[in-house]
Amino acid sequence: MINVSIVRYKLEYKMLRFFNKNNQRTQAYQDEGLKFLEGKVERLPEEMAFRPKFITQSSCIKIFDKIYLFISKANLNKPASEKFDSLFHEIGHWLHFQNLPAKRERQAIWQKANMDKIKKEVSEYSTKTDDGREFVAEVFKGLVKGKKYDDYIMSLYEKLHGPKVKQ
Repeated sequence: MINVSIVRYKLEYKMLRFFNKNNQRTQAYQDEGLKFLEGKVERLPEEMAFRPKFITQSSCIKIFDKIYLFISKANLNKPASEKFDSLFHEIGHWLHFQNLPAKRERQAIWQKANMDKIKKEVSEYSTKTDDGREFVAEVFKGLVKGKKYDDYIMSLYEKLHGPKVKQ
């Protein structure tokens, strides 16, 4: 039986990529964001799909061996200091999905984490899931933007197999 989610995301991804293939603004945004990350990480996605700006949520979805990276066009109009936050966050997921520990392992690690400290030092959003996936993406975003974290945060990031970032 065909999984409906697989078909949905594959179709949405292909359709959005087709509609935006000649869009200079999305291409410039993608090129600029990826250029910023060049040399900071080992791998970068070769493609991403841009959702219309009324869909403000960006996302990275892994279904079996395929990873779909969706960025909202709403990010194109953000101030320079925030413009690439969603892109960096989602690429953090994309990289994390390449080396993702088993869910039970992530949950066991995350269950012992100090949520108050994480909310204070990383972000409230980083505590959203029960397995640390949002934490990894948020710390990744901070690291690529030059933020320094203490040993506790970095140890947790490493235990959850957060992607390496070269400074």
